[in-house]
Amino acid sequence: MGGSTVRAVAFDLDGTLFDDRQYARAGLINAGGELRRRTGVALTEELLSAYFRDGHREATFDVVLSAAGLADDHVPALVSAYHDNDAPLVPYRDAAGTLETLATDYRLGVITGGTNGREKLSRLDLDGPVEEIIVTAERPDSKRAPEPFVEMAERLGVPERSMAFVGDRPGLDFPQPNRLEMPTVRVMRGRYADAVARNGATPDAAVESLDAVPEVLARFDGQ
Repeated sequence: MGGSTVRAVAFDLDGTLFDDRQYARAGLINAGGELRRRTGVALTEELLSAYFRDGHREATFDVVLSAAGLADDHVPALVSAYHDNDAPLVPYRDAAGTLETLATDYRLGVITGGTNGREKLSRLDLDGPVEEIIVTAERPDSKRAPEPFVEMAERLGVPERSMAFVGDRPGLDFPQPNRLEMPTVRVMRGRYADAVARNGATPDAAVESLDAVPEVLARFDGQ
């Protein structure tokens, strides 16, 4: 962690500040409606089962369309329908309070790879305390590269070692911040709660809820 005082905190969004499975469910239901409109075939339950039960999270539409004997040229429209859903999003119960508490002492940012990251943050009503947001889906890079983290520290006006990063997915959220010697905190809940953090993906600290983050950051300062 380099011994630097933490002056800013950046958060992952999906799975960290809210349970993103609600966004996925709403998106799949919306896509199922679009598929039925286009083809007359009702496959919403199959989409939900493929994603949540069978774990087909990267090619859900391809898998379900293939099993139903439908052409994969429907996929782009289904992806659009998935992300066009406007269902309400609910943050984790401790998200708003934690951000408000931290905002009194730290500058805050969000780095997310999720499509519609800005809209999600607004729908969650969490955008008030957040000064900066980087949505890597709008850029050529991702959280697998150092650039979003370096840029966020620059935007928040702090050295890289003085910006902590809080996330939930070890393999994606922590390797780059760890290499940059940023303090890292893992929130152990959601779909990646049981994921094993290995080698460079191991965070400096792990907590079970967001409301434990301020105390962890204080401990970092004490070190």
